[in-house]
Amino acid sequence: MDSKLMAGLGLMSALSLNQINAETMLAIVSSLSLLQLLILRIRGSVFVDWVSFEGWKRKLPFYVIRCPKHGYQISYPSGYDEVLICPKCLSGTSS
Repeated sequence: MDSKLMAGLGLMSALSLNQINAETMLAIVSSLSLLQLLILRIRGSVFVDWVSFEGWKRKLPFYVIRCPKHGYQISYPSGYDEVLICPKCLSGTSS
């Protein structure tokens, strides 16, 4: 998946990962290759693209992750250990 596709899906216009709606997530997951879907199913996460939002100093790797509570979400490695965390779980969003 390339950055132009990600931008077209509305990922680049979101101010935070919490603002990515269900239709955008469905479009991103639908655009994954069969191999990426298999990796997502086995590992629970799959690399999507290198993305940089306005104001960021460099691009970060973005992943589609499968959260047991919120379903598919977009995340990037966080913290010293670079762990993938569901942004909705992190912010305490209920749905």
